[in-house]
Amino acid sequence: MGKLPLLLLSMLSASGVALGTDYAELPGGAFRSAIRYEENAGNLTVAPFSMMKKPVSNRQFLAFVDRNPQWRRGQAPALLAGGGYLSHWQAATELGAGVAADEAVAQVSWYAAAAYCKEQDARLPTWTEWEYAAAADGSRQDARHDATWRARWLNDGTANAMDAVADPTANAHGVSGLHGRVWEWTDDYASLLGSPDNRSQDDGDRLKFCGATALSFNDRENYAVLKRIALLSALQPSNTLGNLGFRCARSSR
Repeated sequence: MGKLPLLLLSMLSASGVALGTDYAELPGGAFRSAIRYEENAGNLTVAPFSMMKKPVSNRQFLAFVDRNPQWRRGQAPALLAGGGYLSHWQAATELGAGVAADEAVAQVSWYAAAAYCKEQDARLPTWTEWEYAAAADGSRQDARHDATWRARWLNDGTANAMDAVADPTANAHGVSGLHGRVWEWTDDYASLLGSPDNRSQDDGDRLKFCGATALSFNDRENYAVLKRIALLSALQPSNTLGNLGFRCARSSR
């Protein structure tokens, strides 16, 4: 990701202000990832961790930029927040009538999301942590074998998402909104696909998901997960999207 942006991120971030956001404790354990890692074929052990029960909201992020003016729209360096950063807000410190305060914030760069979590004495979840949490439905910690439930993932990031309601039902871990209108950054999003994938081809079509890339996956039929990984891996950390937000996690001590 480069030393200069990380140095700037460190300089621009407030440190260690734990604000008591509501987190759920996840037990971890044996988990088979959709990604086929060379060293373990995707068979992983997830360490116990905690995760925000809901994604960071517009209200919460507004409070963050109020406390940290360097992360306001128009003041955050373009290197850390692209032109779309918080562009849906009416002003740098005003949501406006068309933006619901309690809905998941979007148009936030990876750098800004990481800075928010750092202020919370937290971090962005890893992909494996996010995938582990998202595998659960309302009663099962891993419902991915249920083809009908898994098929509903295809609507993630759209208005028809299964969690696209004001107060979605929490899953078996007590976490909600993982399958909502807004997708979420992960800490290691840039390493989800290796160098042979489409990102190494400077062809102007960074979001194209070529079939050969699926060779890196254990479950090629789970297109909902594949398209999420393809999208995230095509982004730069300063990019923003109208359906991309985040939540924070903490390692269990």
